[in-house]
Amino acid sequence: MRLFYPVMALCLARPLLASAAETVVAASTTAATAPTAQGNGMNAMTIMNVFGSLIIVLGLLFGLAWLYKKLAIKLPGSSHIKIVSSVMLGPRERILVIEVQGKQRVLGVTANQINMLFELDQPLVDDQAAPDWRTQFQALLQKQKSKP
Repeated sequence: MRLFYPVMALCLARPLLASAAETVVAASTTAATAPTAQGNGMNAMTIMNVFGSLIIVLGLLFGLAWLYKKLAIKLPGSSHIKIVSSVMLGPRERILVIEVQGKQRVLGVTANQINMLFELDQPLVDDQAAPDWRTQFQALLQKQKSKP
């Protein structure tokens, strides 16, 4: 994220600097000429520069988001706490089952606070055997392909 803000600032400042430079050059060279039909100086090239810069910024944004997902950057200390299960109770309320130091605890989480409800005597079974959505989707596609 530290690299993202300076790069974004440079991408956003580029059209402004370019238009300021064009204005200075245009003012010095066309001071004696009469105004043209274009009026305020917006032409197709300026519009293309703005849209080109916008496409570059959006591409950079999506590229960084993709890279962030691919690298799966973990926050410091996240390897010691594992979320076993989560249930949404409302828009800002949920119940979490977390595992810390081999013990599973049930937490109530709201927008303002986190409360430990109780500790589980029997740990919940981790459903590693259940396939994820990608595996289920691929199985469904294979089933559809095999049908006549």
